[in-house]
Amino acid sequence: NFIPDRDKVGYAGVERYFQSILSGRNGKRLVEVDVGGQVLRNVVPPVDPTPGFNLRLTIDSRLQSAAESILVREIDEWNAYYGEMRMNSGVVIALNPKTGEVLAMVSYPSYENNRMARVIPQYYFKQLSEDPRNPMLNHAVGDELPAGSVFKLVTAVGALNEVVVTPEQIIKAPPKIVIEEKFSANVLNPRTREFIDWNEAGFGEIDFVNGLANSSNVYFYKLGGGFEDEIPEGLGICRLGTYARALGFGNYPGIELPLVEDGLIPDPTWKRINQGENWSSGDTYIASVGQGYIIATPLQVLLSASTIANDGELMRPTILREILDSDGNIIKSFVPDSVWDITSDPVIDIFEDPSSPGGCESKLTGEKKSVEPWVIEKVQEGMHQAVLNGTLTDEFENVNISVAGKTGTAEYCDKYANEKNLCIPGNWPTHAWTTAYAPYEDPEIVVIAFVYNGGEGATVAGPIVRQFLEAYFEIKAGDTAAQNP
Repeated sequence: NFIPDRDKVGYAGVERYFQSILSGRNGKRLVEVDVGGQVLRNVVPPVDPTPGFNLRLTIDSRLQSAAESILVREIDEWNAYYGEMRMNSGVVIALNPKTGEVLAMVSYPSYENNRMARVIPQYYFKQLSEDPRNPMLNHAVGDELPAGSVFKLVTAVGALNEVVVTPEQIIKAPPKIVIEEKFSANVLNPRTREFIDWNEAGFGEIDFVNGLANSSNVYFYKLGGGFEDEIPEGLGICRLGTYARALGFGNYPGIELPLVEDGLIPDPTWKRINQGENWSSGDTYIASVGQGYIIATPLQVLLSASTIANDGELMRPTILREILDSDGNIIKSFVPDSVWDITSDPVIDIFEDPSSPGGCESKLTGEKKSVEPWVIEKVQEGMHQAVLNGTLTDEFENVNISVAGKTGTAEYCDKYANEKNLCIPGNWPTHAWTTAYAPYEDPEIVVIAFVYNGGEGATVAGPIVRQFLEAYFEIKAGDTAAQNP
């Protein structure tokens, strides 16, 4: 039986997820007593209480502290620059791409753990509940957000593997393209729609590596939806979806935390059921750059980058290193768990006529395939060039670390933006994303930074990632020096 004055219950986070392991079990004793209350005998054999187990986490407290201080400082500095509270929440997560061990996970703002230890003050709970930033939610795993250009990693892998484009093929990337917005194959006189690059000057003629390094919207619009004779058939939403799921989107990641969301990778059937409309050609173009109906958690975005950093192998993320008994003996140790290796496991659905109208399910052949290893290598090269000569060059100019990364600037229009009249057609507010891994040649850490309403990914989230990587390698160097005096 639960005894309120004595027994503890994990309200949230790790303690909630592992409640049954941490809490132990009460003992039981059923006795016969006389009229004076003296125990005469045990009616049944007594059951001794069992202490709960303890947990040792993968989180490095030094990296956790560094991640939080860097994130908060960057947000504060930008708010001071703008002279208003423009940015007020964000996420930083770091993990080992080879093992899936989470080394840091910061969701800001949060709450004070010591005020939740026993009785939660009513005024404090009310304060947290009414805060529009939702500090009681772990935004790292529970917030579903537009991914923006960090999702181009999915389009990149899919387009190369499906030979939508070759690495050397030169594609024109003007400031904008105009397509026909079609909701079915036989539409007469369809309306046209402009798709604009973030770079007002465009990028001229570029190949795959430069298209990814510079995150050209027009380049990826063409890969996703096709464009005239230049790319007769784009990747399409069905194939885009299967590559997204292979890289960790649209699935529960399996981390040991409660209230974890799985995001959304939409398809024509989903839109028909939920929006009451047919899928349009424009929906595919927008999805290819991580916008439209696509939403993901920061952890899912990180896992996509981690899979690429780890040569195509997706490791299940974990925060648990060891389970120990009350005497400190190790009961169970963490063992890296591979979800799949997309370069060897057949996890990519094969479709018959994937660009034809209709739902994706009807086009499935029942067969699957894997991703060619060279495809992952080319995407890695594009991410490395993003640091050397692309969207992250300015942020990593004087950093003596070999890094690969991807930026993202994701348009959004939620209820808070609407309340502030920020959702101006053609000029929506944006979230800032950046993910990166290092060292490029042999990755041992991958990190993501997300800032709500942060604006440009490279400008706001990029410095957070850079500073965190610098802190990581500084701590590592100190540990190495201490071990080898």
